[in-house]
Amino acid sequence: MRPRRADVLLALVAGVPLVPLSLTVAVLSVPGTRAVLLAGACLVAHAALAYRRAMWAFLVVAGAFAVQAAVTGLFLVLPSALVFPLAVYSCAAHARRCPPLAVGLAGAGVAAARFATDSSVEAAGLGPDPWLLAGLLAAVVVAAWGLGLYRRTQLAHVDLLRERAREAAARATAEERARIAREMHDVVAHALAVIVAQARGGRFAPARAEEILATIEETGRAALTDMRAAVGVLRAGSGAAAEAGPPPGLAGLPDLLARTRGAGLPVEEVVRGTPHPLGPGADLVAYRVVQEALTNTLRHAGPGARSTLRLEWADDALRITAGDAGGRARAATRGNGPGNGLAGMRERVTEVGGTLDVRTEEAGGFVVEARLPYRT
Repeated sequence: MRPRRADVLLALVAGVPLVPLSLTVAVLSVPGTRAVLLAGACLVAHAALAYRRAMWAFLVVAGAFAVQAAVTGLFLVLPSALVFPLAVYSCAAHARRCPPLAVGLAGAGVAAARFATDSSVEAAGLGPDPWLLAGLLAAVVVAAWGLGLYRRTQLAHVDLLRERAREAAARATAEERARIAREMHDVVAHALAVIVAQARGGRFAPARAEEILATIEETGRAALTDMRAAVGVLRAGSGAAAEAGPPPGLAGLPDLLARTRGAGLPVEEVVRGTPHPLGPGADLVAYRVVQEALTNTLRHAGPGARSTLRLEWADDALRITAGDAGGRARAATRGNGPGNGLAGMRERVTEVGGTLDVRTEEAGGFVVEARLPYRT
């Protein structure tokens, strides 16, 4: 495992002033071989500090101080003794498995006992009360451990926030993809349904070829415009969505009904009540519900089919009812199961707080009922 740059920098910042001072004190305090052992343990402890986030690094630091305590009770006067509480803090903050408090308190007791019973300490005239020294060292260990736990809590909270942000971004991406998929389906499905119906009718009415081709051209152009609006959001910063114009709404129903009637499907429109303002989302949903219902009729209803569209502006919501009479062809496709269009329609209505009911009448007709609440 390679150490982090920040930890290496910390080890250097701590080692540059502390190591020379500790080596000097070690040479002046104890003679010969014991000074070498003190100096070696000091260097090992500082080197392990570069890996301070790992449990083994804390154990190495604890072992190094155990060697120093075995050599002399004067090891507490070495400036490098500050490495031990720093190691306790780092282990509590970062290591997955680490007993810094138990090891630290045990080390504090051993250090106090060693300091109090070493003859060299007594000869140097350094004799604080052992209990006072043990309490001071224990307080330092507990403080370092507590700060480490606090830092661990902070890091865990940051990780939680990052994970939530990633999940929120993933959900937003999935929702946006689903929205674009619904838009593409609605636009392409309706346009192709109109074009197919016109082409089918043109085979039996060559005299109307010019009129039929004009309708196909107009439908294709409108579909291209809607598709630019649907995919414009994918071109971040290009302004494509703004150039394509606002999304369709109930104001575009006359053109939608005209294209549908031009495709050969008679549509009767009934409007009741006083219109109320809808939110931009609900306005688009209302348009798409009508569009999908008419598209399904064009695609699946039999010859001579007709459709009825009712818009009822009630006190609390707009109620849309789109039904058709095309029983024989509808019955033939009933076993195919729900398509993407109906699933997308249900998702749209649910997103704006509405409800949707899709059913097949006994006579074979297909009815779509949607309830869209007004903007509050």
